[in-house]
Amino acid sequence: MRDQHFDSLIPLLILGEGRSGTTLLMQLLGTSRRIAFDRIYPYEVRYLTYLLQWALLLGRKSEPDEYWNPAKSASTPDGLIGPLPHPDAQIWDGQAMWPSCFRHAWRLFTSVAARGATADATVLYYAEKVSHWIPECLQQAIPYKIIVLVRDPRDVFLSVTAFDKKRGFSGFDRLPEDDDWTYARRFIDLQKGRFPLMHNEATSPRGILVKYERLAMDLAGEAKRLSEWLGLELNAKAVEDQASEFAHHMTSDNPHASVGRWRREMSQDMNEFFLGELGEEMRYFGYTY
Repeated sequence: MRDQHFDSLIPLLILGEGRSGTTLLMQLLGTSRRIAFDRIYPYEVRYLTYLLQWALLLGRKSEPDEYWNPAKSASTPDGLIGPLPHPDAQIWDGQAMWPSCFRHAWRLFTSVAARGATADATVLYYAEKVSHWIPECLQQAIPYKIIVLVRDPRDVFLSVTAFDKKRGFSGFDRLPEDDDWTYARRFIDLQKGRFPLMHNEATSPRGILVKYERLAMDLAGEAKRLSEWLGLELNAKAVEDQASEFAHHMTSDNPHASVGRWRREMSQDMNEFFLGELGEEMRYFGYTY
């Protein structure tokens, strides 16, 4: 599964919206010892993102200010760092340097991450939930595989609302002062902006499309499909046996009830708004019924 010119673990990117099934998918991936990541709920210890953020600093243009400037960079480290704070520096080409620096850092990191290998289970991948800006940057540095996870946007919207109510605070780009319509407009704008990337990645040789509805209704079938794609074995039953431990994360009585909840919970006006504003994207993924 490794690129012949790349000797580190292959990043396995999980690209999906919050409340689209990313946690369920990470649970499933966590059943294989050949995939490295911290098995800590909600599976959001983002080593790759951190290292990429660090490397990208090398290529950013310097804009010294009171918080980060030549004097600050020469003082004792205090946790604050930014781009090289010398706009006139001559011996520096951050844009050329950062991909190579990231590759070296990734190689060192994955040598540690792969120590969980055993005689019968060589670690192949490192998995991480990622934000939508990651793929475009990462492809400039190292090869990766990507699982594009989609869910009916209407159900994502309703799940966010229910989850925020359950835990008592707002998240997923929803602000405390938002009403449903204010949030729906922002939510749809974000969906439209992210669609081209998700479409391109899902149809690329490095990508695979996974629908939440299939994960929820046929976890074993999706586990088999992903196992074949990754070249390893995933265990759907192990995930199903742990369902009670993740009840705090759920906003429906069971996975089946989480599919098509818009039919029961969304007003006709709101449904028509989604179809009118996001119809093309929803049709592409089969969600306009």
